[in-house]
Amino acid sequence: MTTTSLTTELVREEEFAEVPEDLIIMANDIYKIYKTGEIETVALRGVSLQIFQGEIVAVIGPSGSGKTTLTNILGGTLRASAGQVYWSNIRQDIQKLDDRTITAARRGFIGFIFQVDNLLHHMSARRNIELSARIAGISKKWRKKRSTELLEAVGLTNRMNHLPGQLSGGERQRVAVACALMNNPKLVLADEPTGDLDLINAEQLLDLFKDLNRTYGTAFLIVTHSQMIASKARRTLELRDGIISGTHDAGVYLKQLEKTRVLELDNQDRLPMPENVLRQLGNPRRFQVDVEAGHVVLTPSTAADAVAVQVRLVTCRICGKLVASNRVTCPNCGTSL
Repeated sequence: MTTTSLTTELVREEEFAEVPEDLIIMANDIYKIYKTGEIETVALRGVSLQIFQGEIVAVIGPSGSGKTTLTNILGGTLRASAGQVYWSNIRQDIQKLDDRTITAARRGFIGFIFQVDNLLHHMSARRNIELSARIAGISKKWRKKRSTELLEAVGLTNRMNHLPGQLSGGERQRVAVACALMNNPKLVLADEPTGDLDLINAEQLLDLFKDLNRTYGTAFLIVTHSQMIASKARRTLELRDGIISGTHDAGVYLKQLEKTRVLELDNQDRLPMPENVLRQLGNPRRFQVDVEAGHVVLTPSTAADAVAVQVRLVTCRICGKLVASNRVTCPNCGTSL
């Protein structure tokens, strides 16, 4: 089933009728909970984001903050525990689709670039790209032509018949980029693509991303720890403990995030508190809220300020929703109560 036929066969949901035409992908209140026996590990706690045509968006955050989990859910290779993932090519929430349908829709829509190039080392650069074309469902007639175009686009025309072992790290990553672009994706998801590269090769790869972005209008979501990538992205999303803890416009400086961080209310009207602010206040857990001259004022509150109220509800420890005390699991995010 081709992506085109898939688009016409699936019923478009009314809830996405007002989505902007230049929106490529959208996540609404994404939760991911990994369960091992009685142990639950919460990787994402209600993440929402949008990516538009032609954007280069960086995602930063410490190890374990949920960056890779988010990338895999957006790319449809991992299912969220709760929430919506909207793809513009089918105008559907892919969480409601079966794996076969998602795979068919992804072929002409999303490309992946990983930290490790994932090339077959017994095949030449051209053969690796042609294999990606075969997997993408491109006819044999057009595979050679398309692979030649991509090798030229990534500057490897004179290296097309070399094996991966005969290429530098930067050249292998360029081949991986060509493989990701084989299906003319609207969005490329890149997970630490410069992690194994030196500074020169990393800068060349970033320049390539920007060239492809300008030439084809391809959008990029790049998970990174690189100052160079983050500073040149149009937007940077800061992920911490499974939530988006801040957003940054172009020109972010990773060592001084507090100077450019903007806090945004999520879909559940939650506002993340920056760690540096909490430390300065002595890490309080309670605040009184007031409005003075158009400013929201948060004042740390002590236990003596609290008013005890007896209710037959419990608060979900993950998403914060109030749930009837007789429920076993939270109806919003699915975690055990």
